[in-house]
Amino acid sequence: MYAPQRLGALTDGVFAIALTLLVLELKLPEPPPADLTLGEILRTDWHPFLGWIISFIVLARLWLIQHDTAAALTRASSHTLLINMVFLGTISLVPFSANLISVYDLSEPLSLQIFAILIGLNSLVLGWFVHSAERDQAMVEGRDPRWSRRAIHHLIGVPVIAVIAVLVTFINPTLTLLVWAIESVVVVVLLLTSGRVDENA
Repeated sequence: MYAPQRLGALTDGVFAIALTLLVLELKLPEPPPADLTLGEILRTDWHPFLGWIISFIVLARLWLIQHDTAAALTRASSHTLLINMVFLGTISLVPFSANLISVYDLSEPLSLQIFAILIGLNSLVLGWFVHSAERDQAMVEGRDPRWSRRAIHHLIGVPVIAVIAVLVTFINPTLTLLVWAIESVVVVVLLLTSGRVDENA
C-alpha cells in the first residue's frame, strides 16, 4: 500500500495539460474564408465550441470525482495506482476527440461516435478506480468493501448514455451533441446544488 499524495499530483498535472490542449484547439478556420464575415463563420462553425464546452465539463466532472475519491484515501494499493494510470491515459485523449468535432463536419458520424465512446470509456475507468480506491480504504479501516452509487453510476450509467449517443449518430449526428449537452447540464446542476461532490455525482 502506498501514500496517495503523488497520485493526486500526477493526476492534476495530466488534467491541467488536457485542459490546456483543449482550449488550444479552439480556433477559427485557417485561413478564414474571404467571402464570410466573422459573424457568419461563428454561426456556421458552432460545433467546435459546443464540443469544447462538453469536453471541459466532462474533464471537470471527472477531475472532481477522482480528486474527491483520492482525497478520502489514506493508503492506495498498486492495483488502484495502475487503474489511475489507465484513467489518465483515457483523459489524455479527450483533446483529440474534441478536435475531431472541430475538424470534421457534424455530418461525419464517426467523429461523434469516437467522442461518445471516449466519454463512456473515461467514465468506465473512473468507476473502476473509484471502486478500487473505496476497497483499499475499506481494507485500511478493517471493514467490508461495498459498491457505492458513485462507482455504479460511472461503471454503468454514463457508458449507457455513451451507447445511446453512438446509436443516435445513425439517426441524426447533431442530436449526439444534444445528448451530451443535456447530460452535462444535469451534472453541473447536481454539483452546484449539492455544494459538494456527492455519491450521486
